[in-house]
Amino acid sequence: MDVIKSRWSILQIVNLGTFMSTLDVGIVNVVLPTMAEQFAAPLAQVQWVVTSYLLTMVALLPILGKWSDRMDRSKVYSYGFLVFAVGSLFAAYSPNLASMIVSRIVQGIGASMILSNSQAMVRKLFPNHEIGKALAMNAVVISIGTLSGPAVGGLLMEWADWSVLFLINVPLGLLALLCGLKWFPRDTKRGYQPLDVIGSVLLAISTSLLLLGAVYGESKGFTGTIIALYASGTVLLVLLFLYERQISHGVIDKVLYTNRGMAVGNSASLLMNVAQMSTLIPITFYMQQVLEYPTRTVGLMLALQPVFLGIASPVSGWYRDKYGAYYPTIVGASICAISMLFIIWGGGIHPIGIALHLSLFGVGMGLFQAINNAEIMSAAPPEKISLIGSMLALIRYFGMIIGIGMAVLMAGGMGATAVDPVELTGRIKGLFGAACAVCFAMVLICLLRPKEKPQAEAPTGSAKASKPL
Repeated sequence: MDVIKSRWSILQIVNLGTFMSTLDVGIVNVVLPTMAEQFAAPLAQVQWVVTSYLLTMVALLPILGKWSDRMDRSKVYSYGFLVFAVGSLFAAYSPNLASMIVSRIVQGIGASMILSNSQAMVRKLFPNHEIGKALAMNAVVISIGTLSGPAVGGLLMEWADWSVLFLINVPLGLLALLCGLKWFPRDTKRGYQPLDVIGSVLLAISTSLLLLGAVYGESKGFTGTIIALYASGTVLLVLLFLYERQISHGVIDKVLYTNRGMAVGNSASLLMNVAQMSTLIPITFYMQQVLEYPTRTVGLMLALQPVFLGIASPVSGWYRDKYGAYYPTIVGASICAISMLFIIWGGGIHPIGIALHLSLFGVGMGLFQAINNAEIMSAAPPEKISLIGSMLALIRYFGMIIGIGMAVLMAGGMGATAVDPVELTGRIKGLFGAACAVCFAMVLICLLRPKEKPQAEAPTGSAKASKPL
């Protein structure tokens, strides 16, 4: 097929969906105390406003990815905006905590429809030799959406009621729905692919248990309940893998680990997210509790990571599309490892070291993340790109879950108990040492990546484009 002339304009609709769904993960955190007061509920119960959204996504991502590969992906993606907008509208006018949680679940369904197809939509829109640049732009949006949620929420709360955090999604979602239905390229009919119901249920339950363990372990430390959640989730994952090896249409498709490039990319992506999340939460806590920085200063320091990611990603994407992903991913992983040394070295943890770590880690992620995703999606069979894209998003959440567990194990529950600053400093240095080892393992995995230069070919997985913009 011919390359879609308006692909860069259509990409902005994809980026809008990515931004909305990732921003909503963190934007609500800042209003939880206000909600607790308004709904007359303890903060532990109000926390479900965030947890229900995340649980819905991790449970539905692989199921919706598999389902989308059987249907017209562009419609699943577009109607995801509608579901998300409806959930946002209900959330804005929720009279009590129960209705708010139900509304967040509806939002999570819409976000899952969007995220399970966002990478697939890029694969459909762009030829292989342009996917790096396109996903570099998308990676910047993911990072900005994920990390700026609390900052945006706090800013909006300065001049408006918390309901505006949800109402703002309604016109944006409806606009994206109309644009998507009009301009997204349509899919041809594909052969029937059976759904792996048992595998999907096992994956949903296991990831939900692990996420619950991470969420509550972050604040409470490793209690017996937290350990039970992690252990039961892990056991179910083992059973899932044993079951998936016996069937040919599993939700964990064999191509994920039999294709060398895809296996390398997914493994490295998991480790990258482990390294990021295991260090980001403790260093944030350290700046707040030990260095006693005000919230604004902490926010500015944390902004260094997405800013430098945004600078490095386009350069990385351009290089990948011209010369391949082999060297940038290795360099990016190496820079991430080096960034840990600014926390490990010396007797204490100093502001300059924190700033250098966050900046360099942002550069490393920028060099690695987008083009690693591009390599995975380029290697995906056209009839499975939604499933592969949804698993890529799920792997990001798996990395976050493992990273939080690693932080709790080595540094203790953030805020669970009062900790001596000297003792906490030593724990965090040990944690960063472990994260440095994770990054070096990522370097070794990236060395196994095939050295291939992208070919100038048309995108696959779609039959025709809708009207040009």
